[in-house]
This record gives sequence, C-alpha cells and structure tokens, in this order.
Amino acid sequence: MTIDRNITPSHGQPVDLVLEEPEKRTLDNGLDVYLIHAGNENVVRLDVIIEAGSVYQSKRLTASSVGKLLKEGTKQYSSSKIAGMIDFYGAYLDVSVTKDSAIITLYVLTKYLEQLIPIIGNILTEADFPQEELNIHIDRQRQEFLINSEKVRYKAMLEFNKLIFGKGSSYGQVLEITDFDLLNRDDLFSFYNRHYHPENAYLLVSGKMPGDILSLLNKYVGVIWKQNPVSDKEIPVTGIIDNKERYIEKPNAMQSAIRVGRPMINRLHPDYNSFLLLNTVLGGYFGSRLMSNLREDKGYTYGVSSFITNYKHAGYFSVSTEVNVQHTDAALTEIYKEMERLRNTKIDEDELIRVKNYIYGTYLRTFDGPFALAERFKGAREIGEGFAYYKKSLNEMLQITSDKLLEAANKYLHPDDMITLVVGKTNNTNK
Repeated sequence: MTIDRNITPSHGQPVDLVLEEPEKRTLDNGLDVYLIHAGNENVVRLDVIIEAGSVYQSKRLTASSVGKLLKEGTKQYSSSKIAGMIDFYGAYLDVSVTKDSAIITLYVLTKYLEQLIPIIGNILTEADFPQEELNIHIDRQRQEFLINSEKVRYKAMLEFNKLIFGKGSSYGQVLEITDFDLLNRDDLFSFYNRHYHPENAYLLVSGKMPGDILSLLNKYVGVIWKQNPVSDKEIPVTGIIDNKERYIEKPNAMQSAIRVGRPMINRLHPDYNSFLLLNTVLGGYFGSRLMSNLREDKGYTYGVSSFITNYKHAGYFSVSTEVNVQHTDAALTEIYKEMERLRNTKIDEDELIRVKNYIYGTYLRTFDGPFALAERFKGAREIGEGFAYYKKSLNEMLQITSDKLLEAANKYLHPDDMITLVVGKTNNTNK
C-alpha cells in the first residue's frame, strides 16, 4: 500500500468520555474511602491522602521531613523491617509531600494486600521519627540544597513562587540554608500529631481489589486510627509582593532561567476552561506558539512551555524556559510578543481545531487505567468535585470559540499583570 503523506489521515470516530464515579464508603473512625474498581491485572493501589502539606507547617522542612521519615521506623516496625516486607511481597511503598498534601501510596499484588495493610495502619498511628534517621535525612537534604542552589532552574523555581504569592504567604515559602539547623524531632511529632488524623484525610483504592477490601481497611486502619480534635487550618495564601520584576545575577551561569506569569483563577472559575485552552495554544504542547518561536524559529532554547499550577487554595500561570545567556533579553521579548499576538489577533480555525483535538486526546489518555483514574480523582476531589467535573470541562473547551479566547487573552495576558523573573544573566538595565 502506498501512503500519500501530503494528505492528512481521516479522523477516527470520537470516543465519549464515560466515567463511573468511585464507590464511596466510610470506615468506623469516620475516614472516607473511595473505591475505583477497574483494570484486569491483579494489582491494587492504595492512597492515603492527608492535608499535611508544606502550607500547614510553621517551620520550613517540617512537612517534607515527616513524610520522608514515615517509612523509617515506627514503634512496631523498624525501617529495615518495613523495607524487608515491601521487598518480600514485591510491592512498592512511597510517601510524597506537596504544598497541600502528604500522600502515602502502596502498590501491591491483590493477593498480598492483607499482609501489607498493617504497615500502613502502623505508619498512620505510631510513626517514631528516629533521631539517627532524622540526622541522615537533614544532612542529605542540606547537600542536595547546596548543589541545587547553583542551578538557575532550581533557584528560579523557588524564587518565582515567592514573587507570585508574596513574602509571608504559605505558598511563597522559600527554603534557606539556615532552616536545616532549626528542625528537631519534636517539630516532627508536633506536626504529625496535629495533622495526621482521619478527619483530615481520605483513602483511595484503585485496581482489582479483593472482595473483603472494606473489612481489611476497617480492621487495619478504621479501628486503630483515632480521630483528633480538628485544629484551625487557616493559612495565609497571599503575602507582600514587593515588585513584579526580579533579576538574580549568576556571574558564571551558562544559561538563564526565565519565568513569566501571574496568580491565576481557580478551577471552578467560569473563565478557567477558556484560559486552559488559551494556555495550550501559547505553550501547553509541543506544537505551541512559544515552541515554534523560541525553539524552532529562533533556536534560543531546547524547550519552553506555559502551564497552570493548581493548588488547593491558590494557583498561578507561568511561562518557563532556560536559554543561553546571550539570548536572555531576546527570549523575554518574544515571550511577551506571543502574548500580545493572542491579545490582538483571533486564533484561526485550523489552529483552534488542532489544539482542541490535542486536548481531546490528552483527556482520553489521562483516564486510561485504574491508577490514572485515581490520579484524576484526587485532583477533582481537591475542589469538591468528582469525575463529572472533567467531562463538563472537556465539553466546554470543545465549544469555545476564537472570540472567547481573544477575550480571555485580553483579560488574563495583559503585560501589566505579569511577574518576570530571570536567574542568570541579562542586559536589562533595570536590575
């Protein structure tokens, strides 16, 4: 068969996004459990999601250190015992800490779930934070911080959050070298006791789970993990923003890290889907305008992207790239030029269709499989929604017109609202 590559292949039949909401149950201790029955393999994933991220800490490093050391020993299990059991059953245990949450994740063959659930229950109730493990953790994190601090990309990541949310805000916290000498074991116990309790968490199970999953969860988590009086969790979302431009000189830098962005509307705002589509056009996929300009046309960078970062209580839009230092100012000019194009000229129909098709395909792909479903559900539940949120969001984006995107661009891509950060070198005289 001869293929004419000058002819665009015909589109396949559209696939409807059909998603069944998770089964919701409640354990004896009041902990909500969501069950996603999906997948053909005899594997199950268990997530315990706890509102114990860094925004709730009063001392920097506390939340991440608690999360890291949860696996390093409890009153019942030593760190070697936990690691040995996980390895013996071919499982995987991880604890991740974001700005909003701490997430304990266990992947395990369905037939071995009962053998390993007791570890989860013990981590949630009897974490011990051994001093020796804490010392090792702090030393390792300090060394990583010192190494990363020499990287313009890492420095830009930290500083941009502070610029976006302001000094004194929970989301704008910036780690400093002195913080490593201030943390102690009592800080970890205090944070753990204050935030790790059922009323501050929920449990998500996905995959091919055993028929007695609820009784197992109740026996090893629902009975032993006790409620704790809920403390005031009000956090300062925004702080003092000194200025909207910052240039951090790195004399020996080969590259400059550029960040341009602004605080952004939340996922339930009526304009959110319009801006999400607009962001995709600007820099949200490989064929975006920023990639075509800065990479393909100018050769300033290997990669550039724009994205929306969503936290539970806040969010921001950002353009991010690293360029050769000699192209720093030119790259900034082109970034603002692409925003200006979106404010002044409507997107043509061909480009709009192409971007909508990309988003459509991305949505379908990110719901493929039980563990992907679990990830998407976590994002929806964070804003008090379920899977129906994604179907509604997709349908809205597919109906958005060029006129609507032009309106969104003029509303949210105005240069006066943008914050600019450069870490590296620049010829800008306003440093």
